[in-house]
Amino acid sequence: MIAFIGIAAAVVVLGAIAWLYNRLTGLRNKTRYTWSDCDALLARRAQAIPRLVNVVQGAMSHERGVFEAVATARAGTQAAAGDGPSEARFAAERQLGVAAGGLIAVAEAYPQLRASEAAGELVAALKDVENDLRRARMVYNRTVQTYEDARQTFPGSLVAGAFRFGPLPYFTD
Repeated sequence: MIAFIGIAAAVVVLGAIAWLYNRLTGLRNKTRYTWSDCDALLARRAQAIPRLVNVVQGAMSHERGVFEAVATARAGTQAAAGDGPSEARFAAERQLGVAAGGLIAVAEAYPQLRASEAAGELVAALKDVENDLRRARMVYNRTVQTYEDARQTFPGSLVAGAFRFGPLPYFTD
């Protein structure tokens, strides 16, 4: 009888460990999936910015500081691009977001650019990407929070430590 109770307890413990492992794996995979949405939007933004720069640059050669900031920020994002989310990538993308906002502000400040259909479409497209990115970042951060909560709370922390489920970074503004 004692052997049966011991076996039953072992089965329950192993079942709980398996369930926690599978939950952490699922949450980590969901976080990777939501990161891929962010990554795709970041790539769309990186492609949209040079087209807007070309249109704006042709109309205003005296706004050199804005163009240099955009070029520097784009170079930073390309250098930080890797296999997944990281603090360096987030910092570079934040810098590009600020530079893109400056570019949009400059484009909207000039009447000849506002009248240009191409510039208007590019500004609208870039604003749409920024809004989509903001939403995707919120979804990503929620999934990271859910994963981190499961990873750091008991008994998940025991399984996370044993199977080396590491922390994931938040994508902050």
